[in-house]
Amino acid sequence: MKKVIILGASFLQIPIIKTAKSLGYYTVVADMNPEAEGFKYADKKYVVSTIDTKALIEVVEKEKPDGIVTAATDMPMRSIGYIGEKFNFNTVSYETALKATDKYKMREALFNFGAPVPKYFLVDSENEYFKAISKIKGKKIVKPIDSSGSRGIFLLEDDNEAKTAYQHALDNSKSKTILVEEYMQGEEVSVETLTVNGETHVIAITDKITTGAPHFIEHAHKIQSNKSEIIKSDIEKVAIAANKALSIESGPSHTEIMVTSEGPKIVEIGARLGGDFITSHLVKYATGIDIIEAYLKQSVDEPLANLKDHLNKGCAVHFIQSKPGVLKTANIPEHILNHPQVIEVGLTAKVGDVLGEANSSTSRIGHIICQADDSDKALELCEELIKEIDIVIV
Repeated sequence: MKKVIILGASFLQIPIIKTAKSLGYYTVVADMNPEAEGFKYADKKYVVSTIDTKALIEVVEKEKPDGIVTAATDMPMRSIGYIGEKFNFNTVSYETALKATDKYKMREALFNFGAPVPKYFLVDSENEYFKAISKIKGKKIVKPIDSSGSRGIFLLEDDNEAKTAYQHALDNSKSKTILVEEYMQGEEVSVETLTVNGETHVIAITDKITTGAPHFIEHAHKIQSNKSEIIKSDIEKVAIAANKALSIESGPSHTEIMVTSEGPKIVEIGARLGGDFITSHLVKYATGIDIIEAYLKQSVDEPLANLKDHLNKGCAVHFIQSKPGVLKTANIPEHILNHPQVIEVGLTAKVGDVLGEANSSTSRIGHIICQADDSDKALELCEELIKEIDIVIV
């Protein structure tokens, strides 16, 4: 029996834990939260931080697994890269993990490789910050170099809000280091890939819908992308270049790309499976490819199945955003729960919870995932049904 260590036991990691179990693997799951809901699916649990590399090395030495993985989260990739090199597991390198989790190192690697990126500046003081914004004409994106899930991102449209943008980014940065970038106008997509023996396979392109300025919270995704074949071809080329720039030789990646009037440009790339139910649900129910299963098999050096789309359906997820107040009512009608095209629907907030402003992906209080003949129809169904979910916040 193969044994795999999975970093993370939140609801985001439940699909990879369940998939590993379905493959017959012995699952060792680590998370710093002793009450993490994913633990109930694991064969063995360790209450250890997913970024505590030293503690995780002790787990590896004790358990002697065949591989180590995570899903939908960035920072544990540093531990995975370090441990992968130390124990000769099939993972990205530690250097690649650093580039994929530090937005400035990422920008430098992409720029030096010749991949298309916006103009950018690294700043670690307020004085440098104001110098940087003076060097970029028009709108700017201000964000921490070390956060994920839209945390800390601010669209600076008016320099009178410069201090607000700086403080918002700073409050969401552990390193207290900020990246100031040229604002890219266009439509955003993400690209899910799996690299095998140095060859990057594009699995799916996801159209992304955000809340827009100032925080750009992702509130819906859909696969297949409805971009033209020419644009999709350009997107694929840029995603493959991004993987090469970060030296991703093995494993999945999630590349966010803005399709601008000058062509596709890279927003960010993560050397991991995409979150937001993209790889756990949308890819699977739109293409028929189980990329989580493929990643797990790759991690323990088992042969992979076909990575070609053999379903050609549409699938979409739409999130329910928080707003300030107390959640008084939260009810999903039976006809939605039993709808034949609803893959999953759920609420993460409970009646009585005090909710805050929607300012990052962590502010969501629920979601619905639907499948249809194409992605537009799937998203439309999500939008129709979400209106019928009984939610009252006062």
